[in-house]
Amino acid sequence: MVNSILDGLENLPSVNTCLCTSHGEWLIGDVIKASSFLRDRFPEVKGARIVIRALDVLEFITALIAFDGIADSILLLPANLDLRIEEELIREVNCTYSWSDVEQRLIVVNGNSQYPSKMGGTRWVLATSGTTGVPKLIEHSLASLTRTLKFSPDKGSQFRWGLMYDPSRFAGLQVVLQALLGNSSLCLPSESGFDAQVQALLDYRVNALSATPTLWRKLLMDGRIRRISLRQITLGGELVDQGVLDALRLSFPSSRITHIYASTEVGTGFAVNDGLAGFPKKWLELEEGQMPMRIDDRGHLLVKPTSLPTGDEVKKRMDADGYFDTDDQVRIKDGRVIFLGRASGAINVGGNKVNPELVEQVLRQVEGVADAKVYAKKSSVVGQLVAADIVPTLDSDKKSLRQEIRDRCLRSLESWQIPAFINFVSKLDVTTAGKLERTT
Repeated sequence: MVNSILDGLENLPSVNTCLCTSHGEWLIGDVIKASSFLRDRFPEVKGARIVIRALDVLEFITALIAFDGIADSILLLPANLDLRIEEELIREVNCTYSWSDVEQRLIVVNGNSQYPSKMGGTRWVLATSGTTGVPKLIEHSLASLTRTLKFSPDKGSQFRWGLMYDPSRFAGLQVVLQALLGNSSLCLPSESGFDAQVQALLDYRVNALSATPTLWRKLLMDGRIRRISLRQITLGGELVDQGVLDALRLSFPSSRITHIYASTEVGTGFAVNDGLAGFPKKWLELEEGQMPMRIDDRGHLLVKPTSLPTGDEVKKRMDADGYFDTDDQVRIKDGRVIFLGRASGAINVGGNKVNPELVEQVLRQVEGVADAKVYAKKSSVVGQLVAADIVPTLDSDKKSLRQEIRDRCLRSLESWQIPAFINFVSKLDVTTAGKLERTT
């Protein structure tokens, strides 16, 4: 295990391509030179706590490589956070400096604080990707972030990774670190936004891509992604249903499709490669080579990572045996553990709990439905009712589609799970983390 990203890069061939940008390609040697220059220019970073915002992706990656291994802590913040929330998180971590990639300088944010150089590596402080309230902070190390990544220089050189995630988020960091330390190329979009991301995938002919199920459905609906030959497809961040797995297999029959179970709180848990939703029940009983897991009496999946990040959010969800409550509800069916959705996101219809993700899976099975989002609407009678926003395919007749949806729901769902409101929309909002926007 390397002590820093820079150390890892120095172990790789300096003439290999590392980053692909609209301004040209960066070799590993170029990245090392730029990051080393930045490190030498700002010696005050040693032992300090700094914040880096994900503004320009190239500048963000360069600063991250430069300061990892010498800073006490690096707080990573996405660029779109509300200023008030940013300031609250910076105070919580007690940062000394803020890195400005626009001005290429450090800005003092807490000039009275000094910290001794921390031994044992830099702490990476990440914000959870929740859609409401102030994000929770989770502390990682380079070791915990790279614990399950695959680093084979010969094999890695065959991959050109696209970037669909914000690199300041856990999922984005996984892609960045896999590409950088795995001797692969990382292809960066020229600007933010879905169209720019897709254009970058096409321009650089990427053959490896990680995205949430929501983004994969959006990519498949867009259609342009089918112009390239993907060798590695990775899904994570949300519930992965059989429909999206089947659609990806149909579009990319020769690709390796991997469902990664991971979160900011516990890091990467496990990977499923058999093309089926959920994971084998027998994994609950394995003791070696697999993260210990169990299901509690509420149907929540509990996991016990060998290397757990720190922070108050993690501690309060740990039990006495060291198991972490993932908040994911599951059930066992036909020898597999199937994910139903987040327990905290359930809709309460007269005392009956409804998992929005479960209803969405049923809706997406209806021919003519391109995508769906299920959410709660207030009711004076039963507290909440189920509502659904439906994105129809272009050739759909909305009147007949509405009836098809009603019929399928009657056959597949309990009465309290059936959407009382069905709205047709042109698109569904997606968060900066690539997930379906759940706020209403």
